[in-house]
Amino acid sequence: MDERSHLRDSPRTLAEATYRQLREDIVWGKRAPGTALRSNELRAAYDIGISPLREALSRLASERLVISSGQRGFSVAPLDAEDVLDTMETRIVIEIEALRRSIRFGGKDWLAAIRENYERLSALPIPQAPGRTAADWSTQHRAFHMALLSASRSRWMIRLAGDLFDQAERHRIVAYLDAAPANFRDRDAEHLRILQAALARNEDAAAEALDSHYRRTGIGVAEKLGYHLNCCG
Repeated sequence: MDERSHLRDSPRTLAEATYRQLREDIVWGKRAPGTALRSNELRAAYDIGISPLREALSRLASERLVISSGQRGFSVAPLDAEDVLDTMETRIVIEIEALRRSIRFGGKDWLAAIRENYERLSALPIPQAPGRTAADWSTQHRAFHMALLSASRSRWMIRLAGDLFDQAERHRIVAYLDAAPANFRDRDAEHLRILQAALARNEDAAAEALDSHYRRTGIGVAEKLGYHLNCCG
């Protein structure tokens, strides 16, 4: 089961509800990178007490969406081009190796799982605003990519890939914001290309498709943040 499947369910506690709302506000840019998260303001905005707020902030800090600065309290994690590209390159290194291993080791159950997760993802509309639709798509998007790696026989690769996926979620959404519809990529075609190469057990084609998929997003986001390819040769 996808470890973030709980995001599709109704929150069971006030802390859980606060975590989800604050996470959505951060991921979708309602609370900008670097913004201080002041306890009094947050308690009033989300109508909660100090205990559920601290629990929510601690969870977000574990996902590196929020940072704690000692006596200065919490703030939204910064977002810059260097961090976006570093995250992208690290994901590519880890996930390509994990995908190659899954192609070698994965059996019929793995093949069925990646096909099923792709079909679920392609059936959902790509979101352009926060809300339940966006949460469902993001959860299934994660499920598809993690299913691709699930037969790698490496718990550490899967764990690190999951952490990096969550960190890159904000980056992906930056690529959607303020983008003209005509400039939207065909992400379903990109996912299908990865799937078909994996089903064919073509390691090189799958690796190239995944590399291209992540670079298009990462470089696009970095350019929005002021990075230019010609600056670095």
